[in-house]
Amino acid sequence: MAVDESKDKKVASKPITEAQRFRYIGFEVFPGKPKDLFKSDKEKAKYVDGVVSKRAKGDVLRDQCTLLEQRVSTTDRLVLTIASIIIFATLFIPWYSAYNEIVVETTQPVQTEQAPVVADSAMLAQAGDTLATQAAQTTTESATEQAAEAIPPTTVAQTDGSNEEVITGYVAKKKVNKEYERLTGIGSFLAIGSVASYAFSSGFAVAVSVIVFLIYTLLCIALPVYTLYGLYGLKGDPDKKALQLKKMLRYNWIPLILFFLAMILSFFGSEYGFDAANMFTSLGDGYGPGVFLNVLSWGIIVSLGAFILVAVKGVEI
Repeated sequence: MAVDESKDKKVASKPITEAQRFRYIGFEVFPGKPKDLFKSDKEKAKYVDGVVSKRAKGDVLRDQCTLLEQRVSTTDRLVLTIASIIIFATLFIPWYSAYNEIVVETTQPVQTEQAPVVADSAMLAQAGDTLATQAAQTTTESATEQAAEAIPPTTVAQTDGSNEEVITGYVAKKKVNKEYERLTGIGSFLAIGSVASYAFSSGFAVAVSVIVFLIYTLLCIALPVYTLYGLYGLKGDPDKKALQLKKMLRYNWIPLILFFLAMILSFFGSEYGFDAANMFTSLGDGYGPGVFLNVLSWGIIVSLGAFILVAVKGVEI
């Protein structure tokens, strides 16, 4: 044992060369002899004087140290302020929309060109007898008017100087127009009295979805005010203020959770407790994902995007 200890002492006492030391520090970044850090002795002296001056002032941190940076920058404050204003402003733009389909019938002329017609005296006489027979079968003038309304008018014309006739008919076509009715976020508060009776008379999914979006609407007022207070109302140490703001911004994930909760509820579906199709065609015969997405307007989408932006900024702090 004594011999082994003496060997270890000899190995430990062996000095490390300058080249070995740089190679170990650089983890083989400098396999050879490293280059000088300074281009000249003048540059080295300037750097050393700067370090000595900083140490004399008690400044021990290097330049551009991340510890000296503000945790909440001016840009972050500007983005959070604008996002909060946008969230509140969305309450005054359409959040919900529904429509009725109005069917309008139109007629479109269609022309058919017939084969040449050869007229002789026998054919003309037969055509005259046929017309006389049809005229005799017409009983009253009112019956003729009803038939004219039921069957689109047809016009038969013969071109000058030829024996061809052109039949012009009219085909009835349907055109569907959608008449929309929209409701803002603030307007949903005013309409809650009438909407609640319809919602709570329907199934569980409809009733809970109405409550969820009512809470969502309230958060569009509360969370922007809370965020602005965290930005400009907190007092004390900057680091403590930043950490407190970080906790406050986490609440902006709640609207996103509520939105997905309402979407999941729509997949369960529900029957209406009222004649929804008679009120709005877009509501259909039952509540489902299609109706859920069809009812939402762009006001909710904008507010949801602003909430996500604020919440993500809280993660970055």
